[in-house]
Amino acid sequence: MRKIGRKEFFQQSAKLGGCCGAALLAGSLSALGEEAPKPDSVFTPCADRVKQGQAVIKRLIAQMDQKLDKATRDEIMESCGRLCHDGAHPGPKQPTPAAAAKFLEGISKYVGKENVRQSGNETVMYFKYTQNPRGLKVADSYCLCPILEDAPKDVSATYCQCSVGYVRAIFEQGPGKPAKVELTESVLRGGKGCNFTVRFATA
Repeated sequence: MRKIGRKEFFQQSAKLGGCCGAALLAGSLSALGEEAPKPDSVFTPCADRVKQGQAVIKRLIAQMDQKLDKATRDEIMESCGRLCHDGAHPGPKQPTPAAAAKFLEGISKYVGKENVRQSGNETVMYFKYTQNPRGLKVADSYCLCPILEDAPKDVSATYCQCSVGYVRAIFEQGPGKPAKVELTESVLRGGKGCNFTVRFATA
């Protein structure tokens, strides 16, 4: 029998590694009386990934609540919300005056004139989410975050600060000015609304 050197041994082992792994998997499943998956289905996305994702988020937020102060938790979640907005709606950091005026006109119609007021040089808007494109409504206790819309309601309300960051990004990108956003009600806080008070400079 021909002897092989150390280098050749590792080269051959590397070539056989994938096949050996597949054979071990098939053998293990066979021993359990289960049919081995076909090669093209091994990496099929898990059908329960949304539920698993919800569980991970719940544990993550719980750990944040236990180990981080409120200011740090809020900053992290609001940053996540801003990144979510910017990824979905990339736009100029400084809009033109015409674009800013168009945004303010459109958002005022969306919230209703009764939910917009002037306080000196500051505009105050009462902004709320009502339902998503598929018709799920906040009033029916659905969270409109695509990940948590049907999640258990015992997820920490710290998660809602993500929406604070998202809404702030909306109002800062539109007028091109800093905005302050306060969450006044949410489903995860036991409410029947997803409501915000938004303040930004008019002049």
